[in-house]
Amino acid sequence: MGIVKDSASVSALDDLMRAGARALIDRLGYENAVRFIAILGGEGDSVSDIREKRMKSDIDEITERIKRRKSDVEVRSK
Repeated sequence: MGIVKDSASVSALDDLMRAGARALIDRLGYENAVRFIAILGGEGDSVSDIREKRMKSDIDEITERIKRRKSDVEVRSK
């Protein structure tokens, strides 16, 4: 993926990332979505970041962080 330079592209990429994460969570559940992301092959900073965070956290910690974020988003959208 190329470097995103304008704010419209950044916004579209953010929207895509959120929609993708939501689709994974809806289809796989929190725990399996985290596992899927953790085993992804690929290049780029986000994959490296995910792998690094995964190495520092166990699956329960990651799942709890996702649940807290979801709760925060739901509260903000009300």
